[in-house]
Amino acid sequence: MTVDPPGDALVVRTGRGDRLEGTRVPVGSSISWQALERKAPIILEGPAATELRTPYTKDVEFAICLPLLVGAKTIGVLNVNRQSGHPGDEAVSFLRILAEQAAFSIDRLTLFGDLKRFAGQLLTQEEELRRTLARDLHDELAPILVSAHGQLQSAGVENEQIAQAVALLRRAIRATRDILGAVRPATLDDLGLVAALSVAAREIAATAGWALEEAMDDPGPLVPDAESSLYAVALEALRNVRRHAAAHEVRLALLTTPDMLEIVVADDGRGFAIEQWGEVRPGAGAFGLLVMRERIAFLGGVIKVQSRPGAGTTVRVVVPRERMRP
Repeated sequence: MTVDPPGDALVVRTGRGDRLEGTRVPVGSSISWQALERKAPIILEGPAATELRTPYTKDVEFAICLPLLVGAKTIGVLNVNRQSGHPGDEAVSFLRILAEQAAFSIDRLTLFGDLKRFAGQLLTQEEELRRTLARDLHDELAPILVSAHGQLQSAGVENEQIAQAVALLRRAIRATRDILGAVRPATLDDLGLVAALSVAAREIAATAGWALEEAMDDPGPLVPDAESSLYAVALEALRNVRRHAAAHEVRLALLTTPDMLEIVVADDGRGFAIEQWGEVRPGAGAFGLLVMRERIAFLGGVIKVQSRPGAGTTVRVVVPRERMRP
């Protein structure tokens, strides 16, 4: 049994014989609660002793209640009943070890659940910030830049400074569009992950001069936060190829199975040295890969990298489907 989060009951998590799962034992004089309060095992042979002040009257010859302790924290109890008498000291020692291991495992499982929830909250908050930033760029900054560019062009003044200002504004408009595309592209909301990735990959391929090969499965509906993370990571992988690889051919694939979703970005460029599959040495592109790994880790996935100088690079993103279903 484990302590219910409010701390007012023990809940049976598993049992044998009668189906006891889910049964609640309120705070009281039961031997389970007494074992928790004492932080020490209670062993019964026959009916409970009167000093225990408990209505424990099960028709068993032997019972032991072991508190599940993690440091000073009590998280539950392990109850064992036996109808054929004392099992022997060795068996009792084994049960004590089992209780210690069970407490450790339950505590780590609880921490892992808390971590998953926290990671999910972080991902949601990050996505909300990205949406806000994209909205501000689209509604505030971009129109100002476009208006200023138009005003200068229609001013009827021609000199070197005006020409330089117009050129700078064009660069600023392109940079703003690139940032919008990375933060939260309109195509992701309008067209979905597959089409948005395809559009972005073709635009980058056109500017970089690649031959682009695509193999895209339809993953179906995805949680918006997960969809945004997958898009951002795939886009960063493509941009890393443009920045560092000097590639001629690039393959973009989105592959799905009932349990997993995989994104592959492979190029035939210069490559770089890695210690082993997925271990990146400090150097060009390494920081970007670390950031990508953090985003995918929030989804319970992994990023693996295979590369060798002169032999190209393959980036694989693998994420469990269960973490992305709406």
